[in-house]
Amino acid sequence: MIARTMVPARERTEELATRLSDAVDPFEGVATAELDRAYRLAGLVLGNAAEAEDAVSAALERAWTRRVQLRDPAAFQAWFDRIVVNICRDQLRRRGRVHFIAIDRAPEAASADPFVAALDRDVLVRSLSRLDADERLVVVLHFWADLPLDAVADRCGWPVGTVKSRLHRALEVLRRDPAVALEGGVR
Repeated sequence: MIARTMVPARERTEELATRLSDAVDPFEGVATAELDRAYRLAGLVLGNAAEAEDAVSAALERAWTRRVQLRDPAAFQAWFDRIVVNICRDQLRRRGRVHFIAIDRAPEAASADPFVAALDRDVLVRSLSRLDADERLVVVLHFWADLPLDAVADRCGWPVGTVKSRLHRALEVLRRDPAVALEGGVR
């Protein structure tokens, strides 16, 4: 287990992808097609490329070990999204228990993280940091992934009413953000 944690997430993901490519399984095709989307979803929820890679790698591994639970390959996206969402939520919860020590980074290293760069450029995406984890998750799934509220509820494992109230609170927070108001507001 120790050796596994020392292997970078990208290498673990590539290793899992290699194992998938050797398998004669419908899982291979659908998983490969969803990796980029899952990475972007995790990156928007977590706001960090390294954590997004870790989350997708863990989600891919969990999906691979539980692939027999997937009865309909057409439902793979929703099933895999739910795994990614749950892993992201676990990482966000862990942030509250683990205290990170800031390390000064070189300016070129700071711009290397695509999610940090996107957050810095985009006012609305940057304002997502004002939301709590559940509100940010609902906003990302509803507006970025373009999912209806019942699909967001399914992926999060919450009732639709909970999703609606979290979305409402999130939009109120975003509407009150002066930077968002200058950019044209939130619908």
